[in-house]
Amino acid sequence: MKPWMHAVIYQTTWFITVLAGNLWSLLWALPLLSTIVWRQAPMALAFIGLVTVLGYGADLTLQAVGLVTFNENSLLGPLWLLVLWVSFANVIWHLLHKIPGLLLPALLGAISGPLSYYGGAVLGAAEPLSTAGIIAFSIWWAVAFPAFITLRRHWPPNLRRQIKRI
Repeated sequence: MKPWMHAVIYQTTWFITVLAGNLWSLLWALPLLSTIVWRQAPMALAFIGLVTVLGYGADLTLQAVGLVTFNENSLLGPLWLLVLWVSFANVIWHLLHKIPGLLLPALLGAISGPLSYYGGAVLGAAEPLSTAGIIAFSIWWAVAFPAFITLRRHWPPNLRRQIKRI
C-alpha cells in the first residue's frame, strides 16, 4: 500500500470515530485492523501496539486528572479513541516518521495535537479544552510526537536479528 493511502485511512478513521462514536468505531475497526495487519511485519505490529497503548494511556490519564472530558465512555475509556490511536500509530509507522529532524515534529505536535482535540470537541466527541487543557495537550504532543517518530526511526526491522545479537 502506498504511504499516502495510510494518511487517507487515518483521516477517514478520524472523522468516523469522532463523528460516530463507539459503535460505528468498532464496526470501522474491523476493516481498519484487517488493512493494518494485512501484510504487516511483526515489528510494525509491535510498534503500532506500543504507540497505541502509550497514546491511549496518556489520553485516559489527561481525562482522569480533568484536563479533557470525552463524551462517550466505556469501562476503559472511549473505544473510538482506541481505534483512532491504532490508526495514528499506523500512519507514524508508514509515513510520518519521514518528517525531518525533531524540532519540526515538536512544533507540529504542539499545534496540531490540541487542534485535533478542538476539532473533536466542536464535533461533539469531547468537551472543549480549558486553557490548562490546551497547554497540557500542547506539551504532551510537543514531546510525544517527536518521541514516537524517534522510536519509529530506531525501531528494529527484524526481531530475529535482534535476538541473535544477544
